Amino acid sequence: MKPPHSRYVRSQAGYTLVELMVASAIGVIVMTGLTSVLLTSWQAGTTATSRVVASAQIRNFEFVAYDDFALANVPDQSGCAASAASPCTTQPLVLTGVQASNAANPVSSPHQVTYTWDGADLLERQVGANPPRETANGVSAFSWYVAGAAPRQTVVVTITVTVLAYSQTQTFLFYPRVNP
Repeated sequence: MKPPHSRYVRSQAGYTLVELMVASAIGVIVMTGLTSVLLTSWQAGTTATSRVVASAQIRNFEFVAYDDFALANVPDQSGCAASAASPCTTQPLVLTGVQASNAANPVSSPHQVTYTWDGADLLERQVGANPPRETANGVSAFSWYVAGAAPRQTVVVTITVTVLAYSQTQTFLFYPRVNP
């Protein structure tokens, strides 16, 4: 008969090499799965944030441009052969028109707004002789052309905003004032 303490000592001997390798392999598989889930969640969050930022930049342009086009005549396309096939990308979009003051006896005054894209990232808006201000950032493409015949002309503006690896493109149809 064996002494009772030898059974106790044998049960405390530890893990075998095979048990240790199996446990390590299972641990690596579980950690790989968790890392994959974490990485996918991070990428989804980054993409969602990029979408929000790109949409905000486009909405900012849209917000100010609608008012500018409501006050403007059809823009002059001189210096650029703008059409749907080859829209204007390098020439600034210059909107001119007339606006009235809010006085009791309204007085009309000339109104000019210029949109300029730097060809890389920034779309600026300049009102009259005031300094230009940023309208949209992350702009990777900006083009415009006038479609239709007078008096029903439409200005078609396409803007693409890229934030990180996400790009969003929006095309706007603006209807300038027919009878200024």
